[in-house]
Amino acid sequence: MDINLSTLVTGREVSLKDMLDAREHRQEVQRMLLSEHHLPVISFTLNIVGPVKVFPLALRTFHEGIRLIETQCHAWKIPIIATYSTTSHTGHEYFWAVDGDVRFIKENLCLLEDSVALGRLFDIDVIQTDGMKISRTDLGFSTRKCLICNQEAFVCSRARTHSVKELLEQECQIMTNYFAKQHARKLSSLSMQALLYEVSVTPKPGLVDRNNTGAHQDMDIFTFEASAVSLNHYFEQFALCGIENGHEPFSRIFSRLRSLGIQAEETMFRATNQVNTHKGLIFSLAIMNGSLGYMYANHIPYSPDTLLKINRKLVADVLEDFNDVTVENARTNGERLYALYGMKGARGEALSGYHTVLKKALPVLKHQLDRGLSLNDAGAVTLLYIMAHSEDTNIVNRSSYHSMKKIQSLLRETLNDPEFINKDPIPYIESLDREFIKNNISPGGSADLLALTFFLYLFENSGLSSIL
Repeated sequence: MDINLSTLVTGREVSLKDMLDAREHRQEVQRMLLSEHHLPVISFTLNIVGPVKVFPLALRTFHEGIRLIETQCHAWKIPIIATYSTTSHTGHEYFWAVDGDVRFIKENLCLLEDSVALGRLFDIDVIQTDGMKISRTDLGFSTRKCLICNQEAFVCSRARTHSVKELLEQECQIMTNYFAKQHARKLSSLSMQALLYEVSVTPKPGLVDRNNTGAHQDMDIFTFEASAVSLNHYFEQFALCGIENGHEPFSRIFSRLRSLGIQAEETMFRATNQVNTHKGLIFSLAIMNGSLGYMYANHIPYSPDTLLKINRKLVADVLEDFNDVTVENARTNGERLYALYGMKGARGEALSGYHTVLKKALPVLKHQLDRGLSLNDAGAVTLLYIMAHSEDTNIVNRSSYHSMKKIQSLLRETLNDPEFINKDPIPYIESLDREFIKNNISPGGSADLLALTFFLYLFENSGLSSIL
C-alpha cells in the first residue's frame, strides 16, 4: 500500500517546549505511581518523528500496544495493580503499576518489542522502585536499530542520516503493513472456520458430513479438514492481494487472484491425494477475500449491498472464459453445461456478486438462528434454501438438468409448507440424504455457497466489518 503522509498524518503540531513539558509530566506520573504503590512501573508511549504526534494510525498503534503489553502481563501472571493514562497532542501515554520482578518484567517486554513489527515504534520503560530504569542492554539485548538502514539508531539520529519525512514514511509503512496483515490473517481464519463449519453441518443431502461420506467414495470429513488447513495461507494471500493492490483496476486484481488460486488448487490437490474438495470455494473465497481486502484498503464501509457491487466489478470479465464455447469443443463440465443450458455455475454466482449468498442464504441463516435453531441445524436448513434457488452444476453432472429442476421445485414446495417450517427439519433432511446417496447426487456447488454464507456470517459478527 502506498503511503501518503498528507492524508495519514494530520493533527496539531508540537513545539520543543511542548515536548519538554510532556517529558516532565511523564516523570511526575511515574514518581506519583512509585510513591503510591511502591511497585515497579511500566511506562508506554510511541516513538513518532515529526511535529505531529497524534493521528488516527498512531492512535490505533498506541491502543494495540496497550493490548499487547497487557496480554504479556496476564500470560506471565504479572499482577496489574493500577493503571494511569494521559492524552495530549504530544503523544498519548499509558502507565501500569505492576507487582513482579523488575528484570523479569523488562525482559518479557523486550521480547515483545522484538517479536512484533510495531515493537520498533514502542517506547516501553520499566522503572524500578528507586526510580531508575532498566535498559535493554542491562539484560543483554541489543540497542534499538534504525528503522531504515538497521544501523544503531542513536548513531543515525545523532548524524541526522535520514530526513524526518523518510523516517515518518517508514513508521507509517510499518503501522499500515501491520494492521493490513492482521486484517488479512483474521479473514483467513474466518475462511478456514467457514470451511470447517460447512463440512461439519449434519445431515446434508448427498454431501460429506459427520454421519457419512454422502454420494462420495473418494473423500471423507478428514479429507476436507486436511484440505481446509492446507488453504489457510492462501486465504490470507487473497485478502492481502485486495489490500496491497487496491489502487489497481479490478481486472488486474482479479488476474492476480486467479494466479494465486492456481497455486492454491495445486496445494489442495497435494493435501488430498488429488481429490477435488474445495476447487470451487478457492475461486469464490479468492473473490470474497479480495473484495473485502479492497474495501479495507480504500476505506469503503461494509454492507451486503456494497460487497455485492465490489464482487461484481471484480469479476466483470469472468464470462470471457465461455467465449466461442460449443458442445463440441467444451473442455470441462462447466463449459459443456454452459453450451447446453446456458448454466454459468460458479462464474455466474460470482458475476451476480454472490446474490444467492448475500440476499437469500445469509438472511435465512440469521432467521433460523433467531428462531432458536443451533448453528448446525440452521446451516442444514440454509443449505436447502440454497439448493432451491441456485442452479447447481454438480447436481446436473451427476443426474440431469431435468432432475436438478425437479429437486428445486420439490424443495421450494417443502420450504413453503407451514408444517415443515414449524417442525424439526432434521428427519426430512436425513431422508433426503438417503435418497441423494441412492441416486449418486451431490450438491457440491450449493455446499460451496453454504460455506460462503458461514464466512459472511462470521465476518459480520467478528467486528472486522466495523474497521473497513
